[in-house]
Amino acid sequence: MDTNLLIDNRNKDLWTEINKIHEIDIQLVDGTIYSVYTKSGKSTIYVPKNKIEPASFTHELLHIYLSTKKVFIGGSLKLSIKGNPNLSRIFSDNLLEHIGNCIEHIKMLSIFLSLGFERKYFLSDYSTNKFTAQELEAIKNHFSEYGLYHSSTIDLFIGKYFAAKSCPDNSKDYTNQLKELQSINNELYLILDKFLIAWNNFDYNNDGDYHSFVFDLVNELDNWTIGKLII
Repeated sequence: MDTNLLIDNRNKDLWTEINKIHEIDIQLVDGTIYSVYTKSGKSTIYVPKNKIEPASFTHELLHIYLSTKKVFIGGSLKLSIKGNPNLSRIFSDNLLEHIGNCIEHIKMLSIFLSLGFERKYFLSDYSTNKFTAQELEAIKNHFSEYGLYHSSTIDLFIGKYFAAKSCPDNSKDYTNQLKELQSINNELYLILDKFLIAWNNFDYNNDGDYHSFVFDLVNELDNWTIGKLII
């Protein structure tokens, strides 16, 4: 398709840089959601027919950009969790996809802003509350009952932690929700926090290997499950 409506002076250099080393196909689709599929050095960006514009396209380009930097942390985490019997029954496929997106977004946002795009165009659900009072109540009420831990609520706990921590809308303040999460289960909260601090400090241009703190996360989560009856 003609890329003139997707590429402008803000993302042109990024588009050119990626295309030198990575093959990109663009496909028009129905609906309103942009997405990208990457495999073996090739990517397909799916562009909604009725929403052809540079900001959302650039968001998907930045996912590809991280892959050209050999950053596949979402995939690494998914493989490690899926290979662990204790954790694979807690982490749904949707949660693993969600975590991968959230942590990539943390690295992508600063680049997006530096290109000249407005923060509010970074996500299609930018203004949506990422951690509602109802979700917090659900975690409080069902995380652990009568010595039993609910896998679906652990999943929600972890998902809301990453959603709040990676929210690009700086008008939202999730401080109280995160404090409540920590009070519900301090050990689990600190395991997630340690991982995210390591990721925030990770420089993909210089530090090289992120697998060590993925390994630490999986190992510490596995240890956290020991002795718990999780249903």
